[in-house]
Amino acid sequence: MAAPQRRYRTTLPTEPAWSVREHAPKRPAERTLRRKAAGRRRRFAMLVVVPVLLMLGSVYLHTVSAGLDARATELGVQLGRAQDEGERLQVRVTELSGSARIRELAGKLGMRQPDSGALKVYGDESRSKAEDGTQDGTQQKGGEQR
Repeated sequence: MAAPQRRYRTTLPTEPAWSVREHAPKRPAERTLRRKAAGRRRRFAMLVVVPVLLMLGSVYLHTVSAGLDARATELGVQLGRAQDEGERLQVRVTELSGSARIRELAGKLGMRQPDSGALKVYGDESRSKAEDGTQDGTQQKGGEQR
């Protein structure tokens, strides 16, 4: 079955040509004015409101970015101070944990270097391994300076 063909309204050469306005249905003027006003509002929104909103968004983002840059700079300064303080504290720890200083303070407190008679290993005597890690089980001489 063949598809129906579209029929166009045309004038015959013998008939007078009618103008388009005479064939078009009459629309109320109010409806036409409303449509034109709506189109103008859309154009106004596209040409004015959207770019203004984009500019305001850009200004806001630049303001936030400037605030974050200032905060990053401040944190960088704090980081530098903390690293300097850490280095100073590390030097102080090294000074305070020196063996000469510890021996001097121990002598002031009445401590002394132990000799071999003062050291005694307590525990299971049947073990073949001494506390100092040697395998012969003999008592080790302690208190020697390095």
